[in-house]
Amino acid sequence: MRKTLSTVALAVGIAGAAAACTTTSGSLDRGITYYRDGQYLFAADEFNDAVRDNPRWAAAYVNRGVTRMRLGAVNRAIEDYNTALALTPDDPEIYFDRGNALVAAGQYLPAVGDYSRAVELSPTFSRAWFNRGSAQAMAGRYDLAMADWQHAIDIEGDPWARGAMIRTARLDGRPPVAVVGVPTTATTVAPPPSPGLASASVPLPPTIAAAPAPAASPGAIDARSLAIRGLSREIDGDHVGALNDLRAALAIEPDPERHRSLELLLRKLEANP
Repeated sequence: MRKTLSTVALAVGIAGAAAACTTTSGSLDRGITYYRDGQYLFAADEFNDAVRDNPRWAAAYVNRGVTRMRLGAVNRAIEDYNTALALTPDDPEIYFDRGNALVAAGQYLPAVGDYSRAVELSPTFSRAWFNRGSAQAMAGRYDLAMADWQHAIDIEGDPWARGAMIRTARLDGRPPVAVVGVPTTATTVAPPPSPGLASASVPLPPTIAAAPAPAASPGAIDARSLAIRGLSREIDGDHVGALNDLRAALAIEPDPERHRSLELLLRKLEANP
């Protein structure tokens, strides 16, 4: 049975590019077992075998990428996702996973690009919308972040996942990011009848982690903390508190692009009391 891992518990499974041979399937099975037992080095060895046995099977690279994320080898994980996407270029979940890895690497705008491609391919992919908002916030594009978070919450049909998004967006003073390079689940995927066909997945219970803001000048840190707290308050229904925080952030934001983003967001919120 073919199995894949995902870097976010709210994600769904990933289809492989080719049907697995028996040896590769065994390697993936053993890798998944090691991964779930927390034995990530052993899991990585099994996924290395899977890649060697079937170098055109995207699922093998995705699994190894997820495990490398757990081991902290973010750049090598990105390389695996690059290879997987070369084999299956229209799979939104792989763009989603690579976006999460790019966030972990501090490459927020490239991550936005991957999440954008994921939602282009799958418009109801709420976790990709939410993560794109998180990457937008980390990049200081607050008006775009607010729109993405709200859209993700609006289209998320699962009450648990929707609540998790809302709780994550409430984190005062820290950009909420659904993943910071730590995979939190595995999903079992049935082998497709032919290469490249999507398969259903059964996700484990989800969790969402938060990332600290990257280093910046003191003024920028204060402004960003206020701005993101303002976004959190708006999502939580505290419109007055949101406006107060955003106005305070605008007054001290030294970066011209972030200042412009705050102005646009404030105009939108002030026009909808």
